[in-house]
Amino acid sequence: MGCPGCPLTQAAAPPRCTPALHAPPAKLRGNLLEALTYSAQLWKHFAMSWQMALEYLRTLVWPAVVLALGFTFRKQLASLFGRVESVETPLGTVAFEKQADAVAQEAAEIGSEMASELAAAETVHPEVEDAETPEIPSRELQQIARPQYSGSDFSDLFELAETETTAAVMAAWREVERALKAAAAKHGVARVSPESLYNIGLLSGELARSVEDLRSLRNRVVQEGDILLTKSGARSYITAAQSIVEALELAQDSRFQALQYERSVFRAMGRAGLRAEPGYRDDEFDAYGETPTGTKVAVEVRFRRRGALQMRDIEKLVSKLSSLSENVLVVTNAPLPEKVREFNRTYDAQPRFEVVQWQGDEDTALLARAIGRLSG
Repeated sequence: MGCPGCPLTQAAAPPRCTPALHAPPAKLRGNLLEALTYSAQLWKHFAMSWQMALEYLRTLVWPAVVLALGFTFRKQLASLFGRVESVETPLGTVAFEKQADAVAQEAAEIGSEMASELAAAETVHPEVEDAETPEIPSRELQQIARPQYSGSDFSDLFELAETETTAAVMAAWREVERALKAAAAKHGVARVSPESLYNIGLLSGELARSVEDLRSLRNRVVQEGDILLTKSGARSYITAAQSIVEALELAQDSRFQALQYERSVFRAMGRAGLRAEPGYRDDEFDAYGETPTGTKVAVEVRFRRRGALQMRDIEKLVSKLSSLSENVLVVTNAPLPEKVREFNRTYDAQPRFEVVQWQGDEDTALLARAIGRLSG
């Protein structure tokens, strides 16, 4: 059925008429008001969202600018940081500097001990002879404490550390390598390493470890790249390198080598059955001891830098025998020529006299047999 009076009901094919189309005007105004209110709230929400987004942008814009500038000028910034005196955060930098300080202190202590031993050798002085230069004049303590090597080379490196820290560290390690190579060449060592120089007695165990520690620090700078190298860290490394080079120079001093040789001989004699006590500067011989059978023995240590022990050296010692009651043992690192060997075989006067070559632990058995013959 259609609605009475509605034109739609009179159409040929009328659509169905609904009561909603005839809602009261007041109700339509209410729906329109609600729609407008909802639209206003929606626009307010969008406005607040945009305002919040702008606040976020204002907060993030400066970090983004800083990052962009840092990436653009990264090379210049890296050069700048290389000149920074100190920083607080990188743990690698702190560790590097402390380790370099420790190596420098240890190497300096080793050098001081060696210099003190050389100074003490003025009181108890082992013979140092050379086939071409029989006598080596002694030097003052100040010269002992300041090796020839310490000079402008390291002064230049300290200056370089003020501007180029990495270059200064690398140059300091090259000075250590140069000193090691020179020492190895001088003593006929083919393989240059702290271990090989330790094996020939040129480096002490402590000094060899200091060299290895310095090498490890250098490798950290070159290979790992976790170090922001500061001026103070570079200076500590250079100080350590200088102390090691100076100690190595002291180790090659002929008197220090003679002193080390004498001590090694005394230890070997103790293992071979003769415990000897070092003599004093005014004594006729370097040490005096007693064998297990009660035989007293005077010991003379002859260290040579080169050449063989000559018969004239033996004759000088034989001239002292008239005032002695002890048998005499001469120990040398030098080769024994045939005349000296013949003397060993034929000498049968009293007190007894024997010469033996000792170059290391492999010769301790020879030393023991010589002591045994003097005891008989």
